[in-house]
Amino acid sequence: MEKSRKFYQQCIKKLLSEYESLKTEDSHIELIFDDERMQYMVVWVGWQSQRRIHQCAIHISIRDDQVVIKLNDTEELIDEELIKMGISKDNIYLEIIPPEVLLYA
Repeated sequence: MEKSRKFYQQCIKKLLSEYESLKTEDSHIELIFDDERMQYMVVWVGWQSQRRIHQCAIHISIRDDQVVIKLNDTEELIDEELIKMGISKDNIYLEIIPPEVLLYA
């Protein structure tokens, strides 16, 4: 299981690192990688006039032997990207879909 977690971490970090160069005139991306707790985030940070921008765009965690997509506020299908990288579809859990809907999917 440790081997798969390391592989998952590598894939997630590689995928999320692609967002690091995104920025607007008001904000930029910060990547948060916590290998100890296996939590990975992409966050918009900045200022628009007097208003603070601090918004999570993507949040992924690794739990047991699964990659858990907790939030995807982008237009990208990050689960499909992770599958292309070699993570089994069966090991990706979409926590962004209510459990009662997943039962019928």
